[in-house]
Amino acid sequence: MNRRMELTMKLFNAFVLASVLAVSGSARAADPEPDSIVVLAKHVEAKPDDPVQIKFEKFKVTKATFDPKKVEGAKATIVIDATSLKSGIDKRDGHLQTADFLDTAKNATITVDVDKVKKGAKDGSFTAEATVKFRGVTKKYPMTFDVVATTADSISIKSEYEFSRLDFKIGKDSKDPKVAPAQNGLVIKIALTLKKT
Repeated sequence: MNRRMELTMKLFNAFVLASVLAVSGSARAADPEPDSIVVLAKHVEAKPDDPVQIKFEKFKVTKATFDPKKVEGAKATIVIDATSLKSGIDKRDGHLQTADFLDTAKNATITVDVDKVKKGAKDGSFTAEATVKFRGVTKKYPMTFDVVATTADSISIKSEYEFSRLDFKIGKDSKDPKVAPAQNGLVIKIALTLKKT
């Protein structure tokens, strides 16, 4: 009787442990990282803090239409406040906002429209077209993103792609670091939770 009770208790404890692990594991999987939009930039002459991380602290998803169970065909619009950039150095932030670079006094917002969403090569991966409007320029980019979490009315995504600052007339095209301190190629990293609008 004691041996049977001991065995029963061991099985019960194992079941409880497995249940706790399963619940905590699913909670981690459904808990996406905080929303962020970060541009990574490298200097023409490499510096210790490369790549510089330029974070946009204010942005908003103004439109999002999709089915969390079938993301294909989704559409979204993201508006970024270009004046909210932070690179970790106030002087550099001020310089980046001048007419030599982003010219945020005249170009305060960056608009990104995402559509033409299709299933990607792997599970949870999708392709799309991003139409970016900034500084009087409209540029289309192919992009990929991963859906990392879903709820009944939202999806959380992660995306990373490269573009050239020259696409939007940011800075000058030169290999002289005194004329153009940053490389032309930039990388944007996006983590967003989109709720249906």
